[in-house]
Amino acid sequence: MASSSTAQGRIFIGPGLSPFKRIVTIIGVTGLTALVLWIAIHQGVSAIGSTIAAILFILGFIIYLRIVAPVPFTIEIEPEVLIKRSKRGEVIAVRWDQVTRIKEEFFPSGKRISLTVYRKPAHPQEKTKAWAVYRDDVTAIDSLAAALLQAMPDTCEWKSETVHE
Repeated sequence: MASSSTAQGRIFIGPGLSPFKRIVTIIGVTGLTALVLWIAIHQGVSAIGSTIAAILFILGFIIYLRIVAPVPFTIEIEPEVLIKRSKRGEVIAVRWDQVTRIKEEFFPSGKRISLTVYRKPAHPQEKTKAWAVYRDDVTAIDSLAAALLQAMPDTCEWKSETVHE
């Protein structure tokens, strides 16, 4: 959903992990940990090795969840620059004259899947793909696509693809 349309530009929000999913995951992991500890207490010394293995597995799962959890972000479409800011502090700012291509992908049903912004790399370590957002990541991907199409310069290519046929 576009949260503002001012002289400065438009801002689109990627909310990250929903509170419901976060709470359900915390309850599930806490319940699993409690079950493992309850079994360990009732089995006594003979379950020490399997309890340690189960706790290590649960800790690894928690670390994995922290890595793959979607991070909240905003996308700002300004007259001179396109900016994606994540809650973790990562900022990807691409001037419009650096944008070479914007690609959108659709399901065969016509539902938009993703938007990807490509740029001219300023130095060899910089990647051509600036960023990509997917349907579940941003609250109004269709509005974002319309705003990008309106704001992009004539030198930029807009490419549409149907995937998963």
